[in-house]
Amino acid sequence: MNIRKASSGIQAALLALLLAGILALVNLYANRHFVRIDLTQNRRYTMADSTRAVLGGLDDIVTVKVYLSRKLPPYAMAISDQIRDMLEEYRVCAGGMLSVEYIDPADDPALQRTLQFMGIPQLQLNIVERDQAAIANVYMGLAVLYGDKKEIIPTLTELERFEYDLTGKIVRITRNADQTIGFLSGHGEPDLQRDLRAINQHLKEQYFTRTVPTASGEPIDPAQVSALVVASPAELTERALFIIDQYIMQGGRVMFLVDGVALDERMQAAAVESPLAGLLAHYGVSVLPQLVLDPVNVTAGFQSGMFNVMLPYPFWVRVVRSAEKARHPVSASIESMVMPWVSPVLVADNATAGLKVDVLAHSSESAWVQQDFFDLSPNQDFSARMHTIGRRNLAVALSGSFPSYFAGRGVPPLKDAQPAATVVERSPGTRIIVVGTSRFITEDFPDEFEGNRTFFLNAVDWLTIGDELIGIRSREAGARPLQLLSEPAKLIVRTLNLLAVPLLVIAFGLLHYVLRRRRRQRDARALSGEA
Repeated sequence: MNIRKASSGIQAALLALLLAGILALVNLYANRHFVRIDLTQNRRYTMADSTRAVLGGLDDIVTVKVYLSRKLPPYAMAISDQIRDMLEEYRVCAGGMLSVEYIDPADDPALQRTLQFMGIPQLQLNIVERDQAAIANVYMGLAVLYGDKKEIIPTLTELERFEYDLTGKIVRITRNADQTIGFLSGHGEPDLQRDLRAINQHLKEQYFTRTVPTASGEPIDPAQVSALVVASPAELTERALFIIDQYIMQGGRVMFLVDGVALDERMQAAAVESPLAGLLAHYGVSVLPQLVLDPVNVTAGFQSGMFNVMLPYPFWVRVVRSAEKARHPVSASIESMVMPWVSPVLVADNATAGLKVDVLAHSSESAWVQQDFFDLSPNQDFSARMHTIGRRNLAVALSGSFPSYFAGRGVPPLKDAQPAATVVERSPGTRIIVVGTSRFITEDFPDEFEGNRTFFLNAVDWLTIGDELIGIRSREAGARPLQLLSEPAKLIVRTLNLLAVPLLVIAFGLLHYVLRRRRRQRDARALSGEA
């Protein structure tokens, strides 16, 4: 009996050791690999492939110092836990090249002064304890360190942006050289600090920005300006066109934002011929002097006497992701954006035979245009002027080698003197984007319509650093408008909405009646002695 008990005890001990070994192996595997089931359409809660690529490409240790208070309100504690989980996933994916340190500055006045100098503020969060409201002073920020470089995320309160912010800081701090986005200036373009203030602030999170004048006639160096934004100049000299053309011929990348129709402060519109028309036509693209209208649009506010009236406005075209799912990284994951007072972009097949052309944004199949005479009033009968209905391209991307606009023409003179310069007649492989409006990134449009901001920043990324951050940022653009239905489809949906519930009630009643009748018949047969 004792032998049997001893044998059973040994077996139990061995089983416990085996179980402990299995658990240890599972924990070891879990510490190195993450398994997560994410059922959202765009895998919103799964680390993006681009983040994994960035972490996998680190060749030296990056240190993340997280300044996080231990005593947090319950709602902030939930954010803290998610941040810790995400940083642990970052650490594992980096394969030893990412070090994460957690520091509580609560009892260290010297460190608090240092954080204030670094730009990490002390947050004041509301808490409720024992039915009394109070204020908690806490820290929720981090610093990314690489060599002698430092990048800061001041607050960690927006989990939706955390992956993009952190990965973007890692990309920026590990780059060999900082990148600058130039905005052509001095020719009537929107002012970078006023009209483009909002988009400029977003750009500065990842790039340096500056204006690029051409009055001196000096060339633009692609090593100094990573990408050039040419936003609807009112006039350009031949010398300025030459500078833009030669920037492209040296491998520079340009985003052309061209208004085919000019608007004034009184909402009067007139067709204009852009000074960029000849240059773009040479590259194979034209922006037509028309305005696109679309039944797929957004509401706009208009002043009517003492009241502000919100009306659907077909001139504010809502660009919805196509059912066939665009594949270009700039727009593939953007559910929708708004193109105000946009002109159609036409691509000439014969001029772009050697180029790769991608449509980045287009109207719906029900769009139409106004030309020659423009009426921008929101109170007009838009259906009365609908004609030539069809899809219009609103933004395109071209990749490849471009011929110079000035090949065989010589260098335009500067101030009546011919400077020493030569014409580069063909570019290496480069990229150009042409959009039929500059207004979608002016004033408050980038903040009011998230897709506008995402589209522009994705385009800048594609022109400069590639696709590293596009997949992360695009997941933020979450507006998901309903697809436009045809009139027969609307009638079917309306009929189903009206009849579906009554028909279900009637069907349930009939089924209940039939089952009850059968039960009565069965009970009657049982009472009468039938089998």
